[in-house]
Amino acid sequence: MKTTTRMPRNAGYDGVATVHTVRVPLWPYLVTPVSAVAALPITWGAHHFYGDSAWTGVALAVAGTAVTGFTWWASRPRGPLMQAMSTGLAFAGSTWTTMAVIEGPWSKAMVGVWFIGTVVGSIVVGVRRIMHKAGGDEQQAGNGGLIEAVKSLKGARFGQPRIDGARATAPVVLEPGITAGDLAGDRGSLASALDVRSTAVRIIPDPDSSRRATVSVVPVDQLAETRYWPGPFAPGASIADAPVRLGVMEDGEPLEIWLPGDHSKGRNSVHLSVVGMSGAGKTELVLNLCADVLTRSDVRLVVTDTRKGDQLPEWLRKSAHETYLDAEAAEDYMEDLPRIIAERARYLGQRGLKQWVKGCGLPYMVVVNFEAAGLVASNGTFVDVTESARSVGIFLLVELQRATHDRFPTSARANISARICLGVARPEDAEAALSESTLDAGAAPWEWKNMKPGYLYAELPGVEQERWSMPARAAIARSEDDRAAVVARHQQTPAARPSPTPRQEEPVDPPVTPPTEEPQEERVLNKALNLDDPPDDVDPSQPIHIPTDMPRLALGQLRTPPMGTEEARTWMRGYLLRVHGQGVDQIRPAELGDVIEATGLTAAWVSKELRRLTSGPDALLQKTDRGVYRIRVPEPA
Repeated sequence: MKTTTRMPRNAGYDGVATVHTVRVPLWPYLVTPVSAVAALPITWGAHHFYGDSAWTGVALAVAGTAVTGFTWWASRPRGPLMQAMSTGLAFAGSTWTTMAVIEGPWSKAMVGVWFIGTVVGSIVVGVRRIMHKAGGDEQQAGNGGLIEAVKSLKGARFGQPRIDGARATAPVVLEPGITAGDLAGDRGSLASALDVRSTAVRIIPDPDSSRRATVSVVPVDQLAETRYWPGPFAPGASIADAPVRLGVMEDGEPLEIWLPGDHSKGRNSVHLSVVGMSGAGKTELVLNLCADVLTRSDVRLVVTDTRKGDQLPEWLRKSAHETYLDAEAAEDYMEDLPRIIAERARYLGQRGLKQWVKGCGLPYMVVVNFEAAGLVASNGTFVDVTESARSVGIFLLVELQRATHDRFPTSARANISARICLGVARPEDAEAALSESTLDAGAAPWEWKNMKPGYLYAELPGVEQERWSMPARAAIARSEDDRAAVVARHQQTPAARPSPTPRQEEPVDPPVTPPTEEPQEERVLNKALNLDDPPDDVDPSQPIHIPTDMPRLALGQLRTPPMGTEEARTWMRGYLLRVHGQGVDQIRPAELGDVIEATGLTAAWVSKELRRLTSGPDALLQKTDRGVYRIRVPEPA
């Protein structure tokens, strides 16, 4: 038995290399010569004790026929070449043994036949083994039991299997009329026949052939051991220089995501959705990402949470550059994002840049939306933002329990190309969170549910598509105190945090000479209003007049009880028509304090109603890319 040792391609997630021991068996090459050598004393003994019996020849002939017939039947699944070789060796060995027992093995003829047969048989077996190791031909699939258990494997041919650590892979060519999708549908039967868990088997289709695929089997769960978060991957570096490391994949490779794009490397910038049922571990994964980006030199982190903002860790609420921890604040920020995008696009365009790049003068923005279903379910602005934010250096992360159409707009989902799916309750939830090809290849997150927190499938930029169906596991922090300490140690000071929107280059003002100290009475008089000298355009004898078209804030008591929906809609439509008649043609959601006060409804309702008034044949409003609405009164028929 020969033993060799090799190192893996990459070290493990925690930086510790794993040594795999590969054993190369030599005994198959020795079976034929050793058996032939052992046959000489065995047949000599049998000849000495039983050679004179008439029944010995009959028994040996029957036994030889049975062995030859069994060998022919058992070798059928191994292909015609292997069947012919095995049957021929069994027949030759049985015939020589019968003659040697009857006549004796030491005659000149028997020794010659023995010697020639031993050499020829050993050479044939050795050549067959060498061809098999080199992949010179393909074998019929498995054994009879496997073929019966997996109907789509009938008539299939497997190529040379390859062992890589704990994973075994083999190419397979299916019978005409059977596709790789059919084999994927039989994945459960294949796992049962191999006696492994259902998630251990993956079927990876060949992109150039419907009949060809690769079968991958990992008999032992390589992710069972908990992986602790080792801290930020590249503190102090640019977000463009290193990815964010999230965990480890089943084959030991790190699970990483690049946030900005890089055209020179063929990598596009992306947005990310993180989907998983309660208790599946998605919040832990997102917190690790937030902690990592806070340690980068050119990132501004914005956090929204429409449900449980007060339950976010204190370190995140204090360290994030902006936080919006209730539904109204989060929606207002989302409504303002188009303005931020437009300003950043203008800034980059003036410098001839088609997308955000390192050193462009703008911070890279990471907008993390916890429990995002309530924010994005019916928000048209969010769909617009997903279409235009990537190129200006804004990364959107959406964390939610289900990505179905009623919780996550289909148009927005199409714009978010990076996806992570942890355990989900039903296959329908996985179908909304992952691509069809990943599911067909064997991804089954509903098998985990929330019983294996941190287990996930990831479709990330820079990762080969055939690896998307490979399970991975997110790292977890030992405690929130550890994570908070790491962030406190590596994060920029608040004074060094970059601005969320671009600053236009302005000339530096000359230093100002500090004024000389004045008496306290004179400083007060300098700041006071001189009542004996009113402004030229103000008549002090007249009362102050407030223009009727001035937007007002709802500082007083709201209407109690609030209006019904239809009555409030009528009142708001009439209000918009009145202000339009007074010369106002554009309005922002924050300027509708009169509507909030008169209807008794919330700012969130007003924002949704504004979006509703932008659709339909008689739309009263038109949404602009600056976060404002243009009032357009329909022409009378």
